Amino acid sequence: MKFSKSIASLSLAVSVAVWLTGCGGGDDATSTVTATDATTTLSGTVADGYLVGAKVCIDKNFNDVCDADEPFAITDNGGHYTLALSSTEATGFPLIVEADENTIDLDTNTKIGEKWHFKAVAGNSNFISPLSTLVAQEMELNISLTLEQAMLNLQTELGIDINTTVDYVAANNTKAHNAAKIIAKSLANTEISLSALAPDVQPRLIRLLASKQIRSQTDAIKVAADANDTTFLTVVNTTDVTAQISELSASLEALLPQEMKEGLLFMYQEEKVARDVYNVLGQKYPTAKTFANIQLSEQKHIDAVESLCIKYGVDISNVNETTVGEFILPELQALYDALILQGSISLTEAYKVGQAIEIKDIKDIDDRLSATDLPSDIRTVYENLRAGSENHLAAFNKQL
Repeated sequence: MKFSKSIASLSLAVSVAVWLTGCGGGDDATSTVTATDATTTLSGTVADGYLVGAKVCIDKNFNDVCDADEPFAITDNGGHYTLALSSTEATGFPLIVEADENTIDLDTNTKIGEKWHFKAVAGNSNFISPLSTLVAQEMELNISLTLEQAMLNLQTELGIDINTTVDYVAANNTKAHNAAKIIAKSLANTEISLSALAPDVQPRLIRLLASKQIRSQTDAIKVAADANDTTFLTVVNTTDVTAQISELSASLEALLPQEMKEGLLFMYQEEKVARDVYNVLGQKYPTAKTFANIQLSEQKHIDAVESLCIKYGVDISNVNETTVGEFILPELQALYDALILQGSISLTEAYKVGQAIEIKDIKDIDDRLSATDLPSDIRTVYENLRAGSENHLAAFNKQL
């Protein structure tokens, strides 16, 4: 991999930081620095019919599962949920719904008796349903699709004249509601069958394959929905499931160009440079609270990029995230060593190092944002990283 351009910008970034600030400095023991994302509220409704007692979570590692460390809420008696999140969490990650056997479907006022899994793409939380699930899964398999294009594709296939982010229950759209009922049960039935034949396969792959199979039968779903036959189930293709999974995995691996994969790995390590430098300088200058505060935000940045690496098959197996000052890219190892050396001279120089890091981060992010074919989820995360770097740069400028 070639990163000489990024490293060459270090000397420029340091020079710019020194030119901007000149001499001076200060102890910020009493200052307040906002280094973490502002809290925002994310809310919406979950339905086949409205679902009571379903878990809604932010899928921060893109594995289609509500993990224990991911923010979640339980839907209330009207199928509504509310989550208090950082802006990065609210806009950068998909939403997952996990409904279990005891979840109540208000269509029948009874327990659903099985497990349902729904999904919505990042930033579209207002209505999560079986229809939003098929849209989200199609966008997983074709990263060039916009939300509008993916919704139009499904609407055309099912003959549904409605935006799939709109509440079809409240809109009294019987056809959309019927299709959702069929798809909810068909997704569950297909997942169960495929999981039994491939018990060691990741849930994300099982659910993508289930959605793919169901999308191949939308003509039949349309006929059943028009006839009010909500007992209809799609057919599960159990022929050589291993081969189906292998084909799906290969298509996912090929989604992102190698250059963008290298960019994700670089950003993942560059955010670690920032976190580790602030960790060391924060310990060296314990009264300077800026470093400790911003370090917490940098960890969130690392987590966000790591999630994208996992989603797009970027190999980070040899990355030791927990060890401070250790990097797999030689250029970033050299960068870290140089920054620590400069920051150890004085507190003023440490603040200048903080400026240099954030200036460099902004430039590197801007370089990657210039790609016109950048997938929307990567663009969202990069934009959030850039906003964070702008805030951090302002915090360091304040100290000089």
